[in-house]
Amino acid sequence: METKYLTSLMFLFLQVFINGVIAQKPEPHNQAYKCNNIGNLKSDDLLKAQDTAFSNLIRNMGRIDPYNGYAYGNANGMYSIGLCPPNIKKNSCLECLNNTTPYLKKNCFKRKEGVAWTALSQVMCIVRYADTGIYNSLGNWAWIIFSSAPNESLGDAVELRNKVNDLANLLRDRTAGFSEDVKFSFGSVPYKSNQSLYGSMQCTPSIQRGECLKCLTRATDEIHYCCTKMRKKAGRAMSTNCYFRYAHNDFTRS
Repeated sequence: METKYLTSLMFLFLQVFINGVIAQKPEPHNQAYKCNNIGNLKSDDLLKAQDTAFSNLIRNMGRIDPYNGYAYGNANGMYSIGLCPPNIKKNSCLECLNNTTPYLKKNCFKRKEGVAWTALSQVMCIVRYADTGIYNSLGNWAWIIFSSAPNESLGDAVELRNKVNDLANLLRDRTAGFSEDVKFSFGSVPYKSNQSLYGSMQCTPSIQRGECLKCLTRATDEIHYCCTKMRKKAGRAMSTNCYFRYAHNDFTRS
């Protein structure tokens, strides 16, 4: 009886441990937000509609099949969009959105427009809302950078910049022209001896090809400004509509 109890207890502990690894919760350094300085929501009805728009966003993302990493929600004059890499599991995307939405609401309380980002090792997402239509809107007002720790650096800055440019050139056109429903690509380029540098790019499918290219070009510039000149091991430049990520490891593998 005691052996059976211990076995059950160990199995329960293992399940909790596994779920804790899979369900990685964001720390403060994994999240960021920006609120557009265009005024405040002055109606309680709009604040309620904001909640509904976020709920509809989560619901719509959960219904997508095949999964493409993008969904939207609206309710009585409030609009929201969410974006995840399409190569992650749907449940991981939904969890990311569920962790990011209250964070955004708390930090942009009553503001007319805001965006928040969550960036974990394998999972990341963007959540944006506004009191005007944003599905086809390229919002260049908000950018954020996530990078590796200062003591985690690669070698020569010029070599890193060149290789990140190679990644950008490999992925940019492929991302913008992938399909009407998915604007995402992932790839790698040789880096040093027997190594590779990995990268991914994504745009919200609602924006046009030219706007996607414009956004990814800006993301590449932001990556260089924050990360390659500092020889950072990894970096992500994220906006309201796109992102560019590079790393020394294949971050699509768990």
